[in-house]
Amino acid sequence: MTDAPDPKQFFGERFPAQLNRVLAEQEQSVAAAQRTLDGMRAVDATIRFVVHGAGTFYVNVAGGRSSASDAPAHPPFLSIALERADYEPLFREAGDNVLGFLGGISGMGAPVKLTQTRVRQIGEVGGTLLFELTGEAGFRLLARLGDGDPAPPADTSIRVDTEAYRELRAGRLEPQEAFLAGKIAVEGDMQKAMQLALAVLSPD
Repeated sequence: MTDAPDPKQFFGERFPAQLNRVLAEQEQSVAAAQRTLDGMRAVDATIRFVVHGAGTFYVNVAGGRSSASDAPAHPPFLSIALERADYEPLFREAGDNVLGFLGGISGMGAPVKLTQTRVRQIGEVGGTLLFELTGEAGFRLLARLGDGDPAPPADTSIRVDTEAYRELRAGRLEPQEAFLAGKIAVEGDMQKAMQLALAVLSPD
């Protein structure tokens, strides 16, 4: 056990210094949260969802606030297309956080926050990604990153088994570990898959 310092030195130096460290850590945490909030409030963008057999839906974001619309306010930075039969499985896995598959394949372990930087970086990846959750309750979707229609052929295909996907989304499994174990299969342009992961995982 470490010997206790002299009371004069402890109460005169160490204890005040410890309180100042806690204050500094809290200030840094608040500053980081403020940067994230500022980044979210700076978003003016559109996401497009194409559910074949149900329609096309737009979510417009203005000043960080989202609303549904029949028309895009901006060229979509992200478009997602899926068959009607894949909607229920997607909802069962993602719930209200329909963009959860992005965080899931990246091992984010948290909902994706739409910040100005993240929106820009996802759009800059470009190309089309096929995401497939394999297994009995699986689903498939096409994600167009940047301008353009979400239509085949995909530049990159990512297939993940259901159990691994849930572990990734919960942050209990690292994407590299899952890839090496064969739980994530990537075909096509590997660079785009890496760019997407980096865009999603970029600092808020």
